[in-house]
Amino acid sequence: MGTLARIVVVATDEPHARRAIERAAGAVRSVAASMSTYRPESEISILNRNGANAEIPLSENVVHVLERSVQFCELTGGAFDVTYAPLRSLWRRAEERGVTPTDEEISAVRARVGSKLMRLSRSSCLFGTPGMAVDLGGIAKGFAIDLACEALRAEGIDGALVDIGGDMRTLGRRPGGEAWKVLVNDPTPGENPPLILLLADRAVATSGDYQRFFTIDGQRFSHIVDPRTGRPVESIPSATVIARDALTADALATAISVLGPGAARPLIESLDGAECLILSTREASGPRIVKSSGFDAFCQAR
Repeated sequence: MGTLARIVVVATDEPHARRAIERAAGAVRSVAASMSTYRPESEISILNRNGANAEIPLSENVVHVLERSVQFCELTGGAFDVTYAPLRSLWRRAEERGVTPTDEEISAVRARVGSKLMRLSRSSCLFGTPGMAVDLGGIAKGFAIDLACEALRAEGIDGALVDIGGDMRTLGRRPGGEAWKVLVNDPTPGENPPLILLLADRAVATSGDYQRFFTIDGQRFSHIVDPRTGRPVESIPSATVIARDALTADALATAISVLGPGAARPLIESLDGAECLILSTREASGPRIVKSSGFDAFCQAR
């Protein structure tokens, strides 16, 4: 999945810990093998190459993640849509050429984007138009984290932290009953004290453009592309979501980066167990931090 994974467990003896970690790591590797676009032999890569020509057989896990992706697309009004992949490719090519895509180019590619164009069954998928592709980068890490946590629980582990690329989920607590401490990256270092979350049986994911972006003819664009417009989002350098599971936190962090604080906060507050923190720079008065009403309950006092 193009990133690093870390698994920490609380166990009574080292053999038990190693056995549990290896089982969890195996779960993460299985997700990477089936869903990573970095691997040409993955199910998703095969689907992207051939999905417009024939129904492509898919494993239960891949179908599950695609189904959940469609649900999040509907929930967010299209702000989260894994079929945005052709738009991502368009902007990558634009960066290589050093020329911003034209309105006509964006419109042509957008015609191949839309979760409603996917025809999903319990064991396969067919694309409704040529040139479609999916990218699970906004949800697969979360699923892999959840699968790893399931594997740890199956091994009798009650305390753990699973971290993939900065998205993570905690099981139980650390030794002594303390919550797990999670540092939230600040895209404006030096302006605010470090933000530390105290999490027990919760997941957290952060999305933003302060580390990953396109640069075209000297202009910086976010790597997060709005599927509804075909253009990179603007001025949301960081969006953090707390949820009960990592798949939800992962997908919602991407979605609210697209939606912006005005639409994101009421969406998050309508969902049970979800909280968010958004750094918005769209405001005329300067950067503004927007939080859901229950976010501060998870923060360590500064």
